[in-house]
Parts: sequence; structure tokens; C-alpha cells
Amino acid sequence: MQTLTGQVPTVDASPDDLMFEDEDPGTVPERQSAAAVPWPILVVDDDEQVHAMTRVLLKDFEFEGRRFAIVSAFSAAEAREILAERSDLPVVLLDVVMETQDAGLHLVHHIRRDLGNRHIRIILRTGQPGQAPEREAIVAYDINDYKSKAELTAQKLFTSLVGAVRSWRDLVTIETLNQSLERRVAERTAELERQTALADGQRRFIENLVEMMPSPVWYKDAAGRYALCNCAFRELFPNAADGIEWSAGRRTASEPMPAGTGAFSFESSVEGPDGRTRELLVVKRPLTAPDGTETGVIGIATDITERRRMEHELHRLATTDPLSGAHNRRQILELLDRIVDGQGAGTACLVMLDIDHFKRINDGLGHAAGDVAIRRVVEEIRRQLRGSDQIGRIGGEEFAILLPETSRTGGAAIAERLRSGLAALAIELPDGRCFQLTGSFGLTEVRPLEDTVESVLGRADQALYRAKALGRNRVEAA
Repeated sequence: MQTLTGQVPTVDASPDDLMFEDEDPGTVPERQSAAAVPWPILVVDDDEQVHAMTRVLLKDFEFEGRRFAIVSAFSAAEAREILAERSDLPVVLLDVVMETQDAGLHLVHHIRRDLGNRHIRIILRTGQPGQAPEREAIVAYDINDYKSKAELTAQKLFTSLVGAVRSWRDLVTIETLNQSLERRVAERTAELERQTALADGQRRFIENLVEMMPSPVWYKDAAGRYALCNCAFRELFPNAADGIEWSAGRRTASEPMPAGTGAFSFESSVEGPDGRTRELLVVKRPLTAPDGTETGVIGIATDITERRRMEHELHRLATTDPLSGAHNRRQILELLDRIVDGQGAGTACLVMLDIDHFKRINDGLGHAAGDVAIRRVVEEIRRQLRGSDQIGRIGGEEFAILLPETSRTGGAAIAERLRSGLAALAIELPDGRCFQLTGSFGLTEVRPLEDTVESVLGRADQALYRAKALGRNRVEAA
């Protein structure tokens, strides 16, 4: 195989690398990459034998470790389609006489003028020199070489192609470097222009930006005057000149801040001009002169009303049983755990409630009726409870009722009142049917700092089981 000696190439070398490679002819490649992407050579000729012969002549040649691959076009029209799709063709071997006597020459104009491709090297290869004399073709058309098919031996073809590929590679490299340089110059020029424009209009820009901000922004000078405030601030506080104070623990927004103090934030509620309460996150930062003297304070308030609403809603969803509206199991047990840990005042009672024969309601009236029953039971229990008492759904038709600051005797009286209320409750369904139900109650006293959640639940469950075993619709204590 015939190769051109030179620097060992890299398969995916950049044009910059190729341009500055050492081309010492005495260096022998240590290895050749047969898998490297070949150089694509566009052959445009209406003679199939020319394509076949070109392949034969080039099959044993390599340049910089890459073979040559023939891309065939059998007419100028077919070549136009290929050139429109591919920009990686370094050389075209072009016949003159094809569809017309000067089809190849017209293709040259198409490549240079219509496509604007100045990089591809065009070697005019003709078997009829009289149709396009060499001197006239070189002068009149932007071609890079002119060869007669009769004189184009394998070695001459290889030599012409290597020179053309080198020329194309260098042009692409130069173009790439020029584009990079032009881009950097343009970027630097634009950056200088931006910096100049920013310096000239910085104050105006900041004032307009602050004015457009949807959050209230203000600057209060050392004398306490609102020297600057945006539209959102004026809309929320139309009487800002009278002074505004937000409480922030021990600190208020109007208190003077020590020089050098960093930004601080707090949350507060204010009443807007429409009478609605707004939840605000206020961030303030003192401003100081170079000598350390305090010159004022800047602040921004963010409306977090919707965030607060969503937080409350998420908390409700996390702690509330969706069917009954009572606390869910986790929340009621957490409240019980606080009492067991001694966070409450005095003794307390836990009452366990189980709706009697609840399965009969579901089986006889349907699960929708069971859902109505659970909701109505919770409503009735809440109607009978005090403001400090809590009810939670443990699961199914079982509920836990916490009675803070309640003795065993007082808890038993409340449980009996609840039992009587449920027994007298008439539940009406949407279709007009009515039914009644009863409940069994198990009561135990909670001993803070002595009990555990498990021990309290265990005693209450024992009392509940006893109430159900003794005939249901009754209160038992443990």
C-alpha cells in the first residue's frame, strides 16, 4: 500500500492541530489507523468506467492515515443534490461534458456562486480538452487544477488529490481561526459597549428596575424618611410617610441598626389598603458610608400569603382524616404523647369509641351510608366536647377522644354524655332513609410522666373490649 509519509495523524484532530502538524518527510508513522474516516472525494462523471477506474487507482493510497472514499455522481444535477447535503467534501474531480457540453463548467459556477463554497478544491478532469481549453478554463472559472483523463496516472492522481486535500484542510483551518478571531473581537467589542452603556445608564436602570418589581422595595435614610420606594410599596402602604413598624421579635423595622450590621429578616402580618391581611417576609439591610456612618436602610417585602395558606393546608392534610374531618391516627397519638410527656396540665383521660355493629350499616345500607354515619358521629361528638378536647379517627369505625385536665370521674361523665348523644342521634341519608346507631366506650386515666402511649392505649382498649362484651352501648373504665 502506498502512503504519504508524515506526522502520525489523530483520527479526530481539529483543523488547528492539522495546520500546525510537523510534516517532516523523514518521520515514519508508528501506526496507521485503517479504521480512520476516509477522505471523501466527489467524482462527477457520466462514464461509469471513470468511477470504477478512479476507485481502482486510489484503493492502495493513504494520506495521513486515511484512505480515499469515492462519492459518485453521474451527472451535474446529481452532484448538485450531493453538494447541497454535504459540506465535508474536500475535493471534486469534475468532468466537463455530461448532460450538456458545458455541464461541468456550469456546476463550477453553482458551487462557487450559488452555494458560496470557496473551500472545496475543484479539479477539472476532461477527456475532450477542446471543449474547455486549459488556459481559458483556468482563467474564466474558479477551478484549482486542470487534468486530461489521458495523462492522469495513478501517481499523478494521488499527487493532485494530496495537494488539493492539503489546500482544503488549510483553508478550513484558516477560516475556522478567522471566525474564532472575529467572534472574539466581536464579543470583546460588544462587552466594552455593554460596559460603557451600563456605566452611563446604571442609575436609571436600577431605578426603573426597582419601580417595576412586584415586591415592595424601599430605602429609608438616616433621618427615617422614605427617600425611595417603588410602586408596589406605595400601593401596599399609601401612608408610608406616617411611618410603618413591623414587629420582628424584639426588633422592629423602624429601630436604628448598628453600623455594619448585616441583613436580617422576619415575617409579619399587615393589613393592606383593601382590608385584607397580608403575610410578608421582610428583609432589611443597613447601608453605611465608607467611614462606617449609617446612612439608612434598604428593605424588600415578599408577599407570602399564598405560601402560608398552602402550608396551613398541607398541615391540615397531614393531620386530618379526610373522611371524618377529625384528627388522623398519627396526629391524635402525637397529642396523646405530649400529654404523657407531661406537656399538659394535670391529669387527663383517653376515651376509645367504637361504633356498634358498623358492618351491618355497610352491608345493609351501603358503604356510602357508612361514610355518612362516620361523619355524623364525629359531628355529634364534637358538639358534646369542650374546646380543649380532641377527637381522632384511629381506623375504620374506631375513634380516640382526648380529655385534657380531666379526672377519671369527670371523664366518665363526659363519656356517658357522648354515649347518650349517639344513641339519640337520627341519621338521615340523601335518599330519605333514616337509621340510628350506638357506640361502646372504653375510658382510662392518663398518668403523665408515668404512662407510655402504648400502656394508655392498652388500658383504654381493654375497657372498650369489656364494654362490647357486656352488651355494647355502654361506658367501661380501666
